[in-house]
Amino acid sequence: MRIIKIGKDIHNDIVINDGYVSHFHCQIMDDGSGHYKIADTGSTNGTFVNNMRIYGETPLSPTDVIRVGNTTLPWQSYFNNGHVSNGGSYGDRSYGGGGYNPTPNSGGIGMGITALSCGVVGLFLFPLILGIIATIFGGISMHRKERLKGLGIAGFVLGLVDIILGIIVIAAVGSIMWEL
Repeated sequence: MRIIKIGKDIHNDIVINDGYVSHFHCQIMDDGSGHYKIADTGSTNGTFVNNMRIYGETPLSPTDVIRVGNTTLPWQSYFNNGHVSNGGSYGDRSYGGGGYNPTPNSGGIGMGITALSCGVVGLFLFPLILGIIATIFGGISMHRKERLKGLGIAGFVLGLVDIILGIIVIAAVGSIMWEL
């Protein structure tokens, strides 16, 4: 039986630098006949197989997707040619497993931050254009599985305010021009 230990401690077979991964997060077991199991080893944030949190030993099929923290694991690549191929250090992250580097998911804050930024800047510059951009990005952010949905909601609301402000400015400038 082969066991691959996963976590952020350097003594694991697969080392992942992800703030939501425990030092000794989980382990994957291979019984030698092509049957695999995964077990959470008391992690704080849990181990997920196909977006379901697991408890105890759970059998794995080749198509199962494993997530620890914000990192999706390419667990099948950890069992190359009968041995674990340890990775190295890449920047501020350490990885392992058959030359494939698991990367933390973005957590989905990019769209929300963009929406909020456009919404805030739109209060002062180009309110109509930035308001439209903020509502689009805010709407997308609200409908995605994002970690910080509040940023998208705030951007969406500020975008609406910007659009109203832009319309008021255009109407005011138009009425001034009409009187001239």
